[in-house]
Amino acid sequence: MKKILLFLSLFVTGLLLAQDTDTSTPTLEIEDIKVKRLSIGAKVGIPNIAGLSAEIITPLLDNRVAVFYDFSSFDINPTDVKVGLSYSEFGANIYFKKKGKGAYVGIGFANLSTDLEFQNVSFEENGLRGVGAASVSQDLSTTNIKLGVKTGGRIYFRLELGYGFGDIPQEVGVSGSFIPEGQTNAISGTETEEFPAIPGVGTNGTLIGNFGFGISF
Repeated sequence: MKKILLFLSLFVTGLLLAQDTDTSTPTLEIEDIKVKRLSIGAKVGIPNIAGLSAEIITPLLDNRVAVFYDFSSFDINPTDVKVGLSYSEFGANIYFKKKGKGAYVGIGFANLSTDLEFQNVSFEENGLRGVGAASVSQDLSTTNIKLGVKTGGRIYFRLELGYGFGDIPQEVGVSGSFIPEGQTNAISGTETEEFPAIPGVGTNGTLIGNFGFGISF
């Protein structure tokens, strides 16, 4: 009888020790495997059109805080205007759940750098008139607020919607050269032109709507 009780005591002790072992180290390892810290991919939409995107999940707030950086460069050509654009944004995404996936709210600071080349500008300088080309560079800064959702796994997909608050000019001052009527030598001049239409860009800011995909590590 004593041997049986001793055996049962050792057996129960062994089970308790096994449970303690199973619920400590393996659980931590599984938690670490689920968190993919780095995501690299692409985004297409407005106002970025198409570009690269990177995100790093930090340990803050149980892996809920991520920092990101987006960049794109592209050209559009409205009537009589060549527009070279460079878009960059950095900020943070705050996920509602752990593990850096699912729904989140993001805040970012963006800069839309524009190089504008106007054609057929009507100049009037010191009583002289003519038609020529003019150019100007204009930076548009916005503070972006957006809602998004991101899938988990090695291959991820994300969707973002929001708005960027900032002052967008309706007109810009341009400088260039023209040949006055009845003359052969070009002279310099300045004029005011309407700011060209850019997809998603309004007078009070920019619409944000993009779809992203890539790889997480």
